[in-house]
Amino acid sequence: MESEEDLVSSASPRLLLVEDLVADAELIVAALRRAGLAFTSERVQSDGELRHALHAFAPDVVLSDHSLPQFTGRAALQVVQSERPQTPVIIVTGTLDEETAAEYIKSGAVDYVLKDRLFRLAGAVERALALRKALEDAARSEESRARSEQRFRKLVEYSSDVITLLDGAGKIVYSTQAQKPTLGYDQGELVGQDVFDLVHPADRERAQALFLSLQGPGTTVARDAIRVRHKNGTWRDLEIAAVNHLDDPIVEAIVVTYHDVTDRKRAEAAFRDLEEQHRQAQKMEAIGRLASGVAHDFNNLLTAILGSTDLLLEDLPADHPGRPEAEETRKAGLRAADLTRQLLAFSRQQVLAPQVLDLNEVVTNVDKMLRRVIGEDIELRTVQAPDIGAVRADPGQVEQVLLNLAVNARDAMPRGGRLTIETANVDLDATYAAKHTVVAPGRYVMFAVSDTGTGMDPETQARLFEPFFTTKEKGKGTGLGLATVYGIVKQSGGYIWVYSEPGRGTSMKVHLPRVDAPTEPISSPQRPSGTLRGSETILIVEDQEEVRKVTCRMVEARGYRVLVAGSGADALRLSRELEALRVAGQPGGQIDLLLTDVVMPGMSGRETALLLGAAHPNMKVLFVSGYTDESIVHHGILEPGIAFLQKPFTAETLAQKVREVLDAPRGR
Repeated sequence: MESEEDLVSSASPRLLLVEDLVADAELIVAALRRAGLAFTSERVQSDGELRHALHAFAPDVVLSDHSLPQFTGRAALQVVQSERPQTPVIIVTGTLDEETAAEYIKSGAVDYVLKDRLFRLAGAVERALALRKALEDAARSEESRARSEQRFRKLVEYSSDVITLLDGAGKIVYSTQAQKPTLGYDQGELVGQDVFDLVHPADRERAQALFLSLQGPGTTVARDAIRVRHKNGTWRDLEIAAVNHLDDPIVEAIVVTYHDVTDRKRAEAAFRDLEEQHRQAQKMEAIGRLASGVAHDFNNLLTAILGSTDLLLEDLPADHPGRPEAEETRKAGLRAADLTRQLLAFSRQQVLAPQVLDLNEVVTNVDKMLRRVIGEDIELRTVQAPDIGAVRADPGQVEQVLLNLAVNARDAMPRGGRLTIETANVDLDATYAAKHTVVAPGRYVMFAVSDTGTGMDPETQARLFEPFFTTKEKGKGTGLGLATVYGIVKQSGGYIWVYSEPGRGTSMKVHLPRVDAPTEPISSPQRPSGTLRGSETILIVEDQEEVRKVTCRMVEARGYRVLVAGSGADALRLSRELEALRVAGQPGGQIDLLLTDVVMPGMSGRETALLLGAAHPNMKVLFVSGYTDESIVHHGILEPGIAFLQKPFTAETLAQKVREVLDAPRGR
């Protein structure tokens, strides 16, 4: 292999001569120099030398003889095309027929020149160099385009947002790989499909309108939220942005970018539900406070009305013309007393007598009564869990809840149906509690009352437990039945939830905390035996004058000696006067029973009892009130040893309770 160095710059083209004759190579170089070409050249004459020079010398053009002793022009052309395909090859030979020349051109040679016409060689070399430059420019352009496309793909393919290209008819042309985690479809799986086939039917018209809005002039971005079908058949909420680039020669598509907001929307909906639950709880609490205050005032009035009516009836003979009116007055008073009792139940101001219960036993006990209440056209089914846990609750109150729920279910099935009472053990976990803000996670016993009735819409359910709210026609209900249920359940430490749809019935589920304790037998309250009369001394302390007067008359009518005070301070003054009598050895200085209101201005009934107890150690105490007070009741449960009578009360109820307290042994 020979080398020829010319005084040319490093930018001069490099020519590689595949020629076995040195003289012919020198003629070729001389012809090119005469034509004014500046270049660097090397000569090779075998396959190995050619392959080495293609990489070491890196020629810009290869000039090859047609026939060499160990090599051929055709073989040289194939080597160059294999090793450096962008390097032009010119065949320079002594003789060459037209057919062979044509085969060379077809095979990829850029030209051929006969050695007896070397004056053509400089032009052929210049054309070859120009061709090489054009090929290099095209390659660089293609490489730049490929890099740009690769950069674009890296930018969009790994974006969490999906980018989809649509043609002018709404057919999918391309989607990025984010489509797989978003909608479950593999990349390319949806190409050619009408995009509107994936849109939820309820959103399709809006999506088509958005698509049409993009057909107008301008490149404004259209945005919306639509539901699209996932590959698994579910619907996903997507936020989309679309812009028309159909006229852009580079894009030629409508570009739609979207991301999945299903989880966010669910979280927002759950948060709104929790807010609504919290707002509803606050509203119910406010209504409860109002109801308890109203009930307290009405209970004082009803105590006076019922007491006065009872005393009047005791004096009226059976044939007295005014007796029927007095009896009707008493009935109305009792109905009003029942309403105030329900208001107190709603506001959680009742006094409870809780015990450890088996709810299955409670359901069994009320079964016969419920069958009479609901009527023969309603089928009653009970499904009781055999391993039911125990709860701590007032059995009478639980029975009241079952009765009220059953009556409500009956009224929802005017044409008959099925009423199911079910009991079960349930564990409410943190997930459930997160969706029901007022619920504490833990173990509960559930009883559910379900019907096949008319059901309720969400608006009705939202107000279901409000006092005096009813969907029944006038005269068919007070609107306090379910309010009473709500109050009893809440006061018992439980929760109640409604599940209902119009036309598909209703299920009311009550959850009460489970306790680990042996159950106690359910017993009915015992009535005092013997006479309800007496001769003991009773001190009545009541700040409401009308209640004080009628209570005094009811107690005196039973034979008791009565002392009266309008406040705790008056009671203490009266006690000091009695103490002076006792010191003087006069009779009547002892108080056997203190009958006092709980809530009074200045000094409460509890404080009055404590102060009087020091001077009268054998005195017993009976508290009365229109609603409970934390001084004697905690969470609806009386302190041990406390006797309590709820207002309003009748003359007979008062007489029974007074006798019960007086006859009870000390320390009870």
